Order: sequence, then structure tokens, then C-alpha cells
Amino acid sequence: MATIEELEIKLAVMEQRLQAMEAIEAIKQTKFDYFHCIDLKRWDQLGNCFAKDIDASYGREGWQVSGRENLVEWLRGAEGGDNYSVSHASHNEQITLISDTEAEGFFKLHDWVRIDPSITLRGWGHYTDHFIKEADGQWRINVLSLSYEYKEEYSVYRGNDGPSMLGTDPLELNN
Repeated sequence: MATIEELEIKLAVMEQRLQAMEAIEAIKQTKFDYFHCIDLKRWDQLGNCFAKDIDASYGREGWQVSGRENLVEWLRGAEGGDNYSVSHASHNEQITLISDTEAEGFFKLHDWVRIDPSITLRGWGHYTDHFIKEADGQWRINVLSLSYEYKEEYSVYRGNDGPSMLGTDPLELNN
């Protein structure tokens, strides 16, 4: 039979493990909220996913943004048009807790982008992010880095003169 001291030690270990599992789940939820806010154009809620001093890089030259408000406005400008529909699917999440207030996350990504009336983009890649737990107890993205392994860009059209995608910047298509 275990002693009270042994049971207290086991209880303390179980509490640490539970706290770690809760932190990992909260971090995943933050990333999922990020995707949902973009997909559903919930710009007023998106900022809650980011630390105030976030640094974000979306894998292309000129696609780096610093600061929560700047990033929300940049994303709204990039993906917020009425002619723009997106769907992000994240999976194979790997979260590494660095401390009680810091973590790193790796998230596989498949995404689809539809720019009406005729352009479709899709691809896959991964996010490598840094998260911090802020004073209000919420985990937020402090560093966001997207890297694509594969992208397709194509047009669907009727008639003989379809649009050309070569060299087109998706941000320019959202006007």
C-alpha cells in the first residue's frame, strides 16, 4: 500500500501532466480559431489569436507583417473581399511546451482559395509558430511562419479567352 507521501507525489505528477494537456489543447484551439476567423471572415475576433507584438511571415517576399492590428488589416485586405472564399484544413499538430508560458507548434496545412468568378488556388504546407500565454491566461500566436511545399493556381472559364494566372499576385486579385 502506498504511503500518503507517495500518493501526494503521484497526485502532483498527474496535476502537471493534466496542466500540460490542457495547455496543448488551448494552443491547438488558438490555431483553429485563427483558421475559422479567416475562413468565416470574422475580422473582429481574429486579433484575439495574436499577441500584440506578433511577427508573421507568409512565405513570399513582401508578405511579412508585424503587430496585431497591422496583421488583422493585412489579412482582411488579402482575403476579405466579397469575391474571395477560403478554406483552411489543419492537421498533424505537434505542440512542444517550452515553459508554462511558451510553446512551439507545427501544423500541416491544406488550403483552397476561390477568387470569383474563375480563379482557384490550392496547396499544402505547414505553419511553424511560437505561442505565448499572456497575463489573461490565453495562449496567443507570437510568431507565425507559413511555408508552402506545393501550390496550384488555375482558372476555370467559359469561351475561348480565359484569364491568365501567370505572375499574378493573389493580393492583387482581391480588388
